[in-house]
Amino acid sequence: MATYNFTDGSITGQMVPTEVTLIENRLTIMRNIVDFSKQALDAGNGDVAQVLNIPAGTTVLTAWIRVITAEDTNGTVDLGYGGDADKWGDGVAIDTANAIVGATFAPVYFSTADTIDITATTDTADVDIDGAKVEVCALCLKSRDVY
Repeated sequence: MATYNFTDGSITGQMVPTEVTLIENRLTIMRNIVDFSKQALDAGNGDVAQVLNIPAGTTVLTAWIRVITAEDTNGTVDLGYGGDADKWGDGVAIDTANAIVGATFAPVYFSTADTIDITATTDTADVDIDGAKVEVCALCLKSRDVY
């Protein structure tokens, strides 16, 4: 299993997402467009792509993927984070353009900084993720921990 960071400019040609400043008690959508033609994920190895940086003290209410460019037939991924790799999507198909996948309402509070991740899966077939372009979004709420 390899882990690739799609947020820090380390992948040649991958756009770096605009850093979002979360404001306490205000809902914010974080987003990143991820181009897997710049760095493929090996499904058989369960490669992981870190796609959104979540700051400490943030509740992620839900997360989803919008498919811009479809992957080959049977391309599937999980959408989650380090503690639960498929929290918002388990084996979701990214082989249809303009589809929105994941989007399970399942709030998670992050007391420490973490990332939202896409993991290549073999749920349908052993299809490497190497041509898809997706937009990953998360609906976040920055919490006030000190009153």
